[in-house]
Amino acid sequence: MKLAANLSFLFTHLPLLDRVEAAKDAGFDGIELLFPYDQDPRAIRERAERFAMPVVQINSPPGNREAGEAGFASVPDREREFHDSVRKALAFLNDCGSSQVHVLAGVPPQGTDPLLVRDTYVARLQWAADLAAASGVRIMIEPLNSRDMPGYALPTLADAADVLSRVARPNVGLQFDLYHSQIMGGDLTCRITKFGPLIQHVQIAGAPERNEPDRGEVNLLAVMRALAATGYDRWISAEYRPSGATRDGLGWMRPVRELFAR
Repeated sequence: MKLAANLSFLFTHLPLLDRVEAAKDAGFDGIELLFPYDQDPRAIRERAERFAMPVVQINSPPGNREAGEAGFASVPDREREFHDSVRKALAFLNDCGSSQVHVLAGVPPQGTDPLLVRDTYVARLQWAADLAAASGVRIMIEPLNSRDMPGYALPTLADAADVLSRVARPNVGLQFDLYHSQIMGGDLTCRITKFGPLIQHVQIAGAPERNEPDRGEVNLLAVMRALAATGYDRWISAEYRPSGATRDGLGWMRPVRELFAR
């Protein structure tokens, strides 16, 4: 298990490239980025390699976020935009030196047939997975809660499990986000046990405010203990909004590391 810092959330008092060194100094092992497409991917790669901080993951382009767009994978009649977004993400990954992308499901128009939405989503993920496999890239899908993202096509872990069973591609996996999953029903330790074999990436934040992961209504170590019991040994990414200076809220890191080291 290694810890990644999502630099779109942490150390934001610094320019983006300078956050890499700050994350290294704070004890992280790698970095994540949300939507880095306004940055030079080669500059990111140079800085990441300089500090031995691999770029663990980026997200696929969301489209017009101000208009409520959140990707296109499940949205009928947006096939061209979806293909363009995946190709753009893969090109960026290649240049920045990463091999994993979270492909956003999207928000279909109200009234769209849910069966059409699901069939569209599955077919497009299969297309993206086959394209990504040629360059060794892994694709993650992540349920997003309906409070923050109303109408998102993938709101629950059960939905994700169904999609993954239908996609049936070895380079497509489940991204478990503690914050989103807590909002969408809680019962985290039981659901980690249930869906553990599908989980290939983890993100953590406190609930309900999305602050430090050891604050709020979730017992972080109990949840991490359940995750460790599944045999999980991949990345855990800190994707939260610090309630103050980032370094002042990193007390959760040591006990999480110690738990997985047992």
